[in-house]
Amino acid sequence: MVEKQERSIVPAVESAIKILEYLSRYKHRASTLSDISKNISINKSTCHRILKVLENSNFVFYNEEKKQYSLGSHLVVLGTRASEFIDYLELSKPHLKWLCQETQQTAVLLEPISNNRLMYIAKEEPSLPIRVTVNIGQRFPLTSASFGKCFLAFMDKMKAEEIIKNIGLRQFTNKTITNLEEFMQELEHVRRKGYAESYEEYLPGVCGVAAPVFDLHGNVKQVISCLFLAQQTDTDNVSFYGSKVLEAATKLTKTSGGRPPFEVLIKDEDED
Repeated sequence: MVEKQERSIVPAVESAIKILEYLSRYKHRASTLSDISKNISINKSTCHRILKVLENSNFVFYNEEKKQYSLGSHLVVLGTRASEFIDYLELSKPHLKWLCQETQQTAVLLEPISNNRLMYIAKEEPSLPIRVTVNIGQRFPLTSASFGKCFLAFMDKMKAEEIIKNIGLRQFTNKTITNLEEFMQELEHVRRKGYAESYEEYLPGVCGVAAPVFDLHGNVKQVISCLFLAQQTDTDNVSFYGSKVLEAATKLTKTSGGRPPFEVLIKDEDED
């Protein structure tokens, strides 16, 4: 009897998660029942029942006039609590703030949310009138920009190649690397330098430098990055940003108990 109940409850929970994830995307932030049901392939009546439960708990909000659902206010409370309780987010804050102050550019932290995507989970933006602004929760294909290159470069090579072939090298701008051989050479370059660079490869006018944050086993668990405008780009700037991002990533790795693989050679500030 208990097992039967579990079988009936789990699909409903999974559907509720799909609904919340769907509404969390900017372009779906206000959606009708029909749109939600169709796009996440859930029976319309089942979808409606789940939405009503979520609405009763303020996980979603229903606009009666527009007949649209959006994320509810209680998620703000849960999100705030989650950011307080998750230690690694707290650990990252001083490092992001330091990186932002040192570079006077936007500093971000990303982590993988699946085998093919990375997501912004924390940020620190400078108080300047012209700067790169990002949204927490924004997602990126694992093969895009400096973030993805950084993550893939320090992964097992065969696994990285498999992911790249599965996702493909989608062209976002005329500067995106879409040739597999060239992309793999770029990953080798990242491994040698310890950080990745991207010059308007994902968004026109936006460049980035990213470095890996490793776990105890030497695997990349997060990526820390500095984002800046293309007009601010020159060899000296990028080299400076790269050194600061690498320093921030190294400190965060150590603070969180991680260990970089031996091939990433980083000078410890305590050494002469």
